[in-house]
Order: sequence, then structure tokens, then C-alpha cells
Amino acid sequence: MALDYLVMAIYVLLMAGLGWWGMRKVKSQDDFLVAGRRLGPALYLGTLSAVMLGGASTIGSVRLGYSYGISGLWLVFMLGLGIIVLSLVFSRQIAQLRVFTVTQILEQRYQASSRLIGGCVMVAYDLMVAVTATIAIGSITEVVFEIPRITAILCGGGLVIFYSVIGGMWSLTLTDIIQFVIMTLGIFGVLLPMSLGQAGGLAQAHGQQDAEDPQGHDHELDDVGEGQ
Repeated sequence: MALDYLVMAIYVLLMAGLGWWGMRKVKSQDDFLVAGRRLGPALYLGTLSAVMLGGASTIGSVRLGYSYGISGLWLVFMLGLGIIVLSLVFSRQIAQLRVFTVTQILEQRYQASSRLIGGCVMVAYDLMVAVTATIAIGSITEVVFEIPRITAILCGGGLVIFYSVIGGMWSLTLTDIIQFVIMTLGIFGVLLPMSLGQAGGLAQAHGQQDAEDPQGHDHELDDVGEGQ
């Protein structure tokens, strides 16, 4: 438990330090809102990956995988594929448009009303992302520190708000890159090998699944047929 606290403390200090570093790079409105429009494809890829593939993907998708097997990967896989295409193909063109939001791009391409419609869609989407991210950060902080859920959300969310406000997009980019590396190494370099090791290897895990459900998902199709 002491090691858990130490790791979390180092992580908090690292995020706060990157927020302060980002604050020192902010010299103008462009720096604060869009990191001076100097994010190349690599930084775009890292920051978008950390934003899109956050708590909903790492924690929420575990349930999809448990419930539906390998097919539960499609959501996260397609999100990742879209991020790669956006970062490598369109990032430079977007930076050249001199806009701050996606809705401004819609307005330039179509008409003024599209900006309002796009804004409503973005608000709804951001609310959903905020809910899943809040639940994720609250769940992890609650379990690690054994504190009430509301307190956990306030502590974890307070850290995010702190480095976001003081450094804007530069702080978000720097912290997102680190978070993306931590998530990638943690999932594929630590959690996956540990999980397979606990299960006795991939073949053993597959055998256990077959033993628990020897007919796969055929019974679901049978149920549908009976219902008809």
C-alpha cells in the first residue's frame, strides 16, 4: 500500500510539474488555446489518443471484452484508427485554417447554422465524456486511497482542472503525452502479461472460456429464434 501511495504521489507531482512547465510556454492566446499551432502529427497523435482513449476505453472496454470477447475491441480499435488518420493526414491542414474549434471549421465549410448544430453535438458529446472520465478517475482514486467516491472525484478532478487552467493546451498536450505512454505501457507491457500469467497462458485462458461456455454464443441465437 505504501508503494501505491508513492507511485500516485509521483504521478500527481509529475502532472502538476508539467502543468507549470506548460504555463511558462504560454505567451499568447494562441499558445493557451491551441499550443501556438505548433503541434505536429506526433504530438497530435499522442494528445488525441490520451483524450479519446481514456477512462471510457481502458476501464469501460474491459466490460465489453468480458461480455463480448474479442468483438468488444471494435469501439476502441476504430477510435484509435480514426485518431491515427486525423493526426497523420489532416493535422497540418487543420492548423493552417487558423481556427480554435471544430465548429468553426464547420462554419467555414458550410454555413453559420452548422456552427450552432455542431456546438450542440459537441456539448452533448463532451458531457458524456466528462461523465465517463469522472466515474473512471473517481473509481481508481477511491480504491487506491480508500476514500469516499465524491472526495475521490474532487481530488482527481481538481488536479486535472489545475494543470488545464494554468497552462492551457500546452499543459494538456504535455500531460496527455505522458498519460498516453503510461496507458500504453501499463496495458500492453504490464496488465496483459500479468493477466495471461494469472490465467496460465493464452491457451489456458481460451480453454477456460470454452469450458464455461462450450457452445460460444450460439445459445443467444437460439434464444432469438425461439422469440421469433
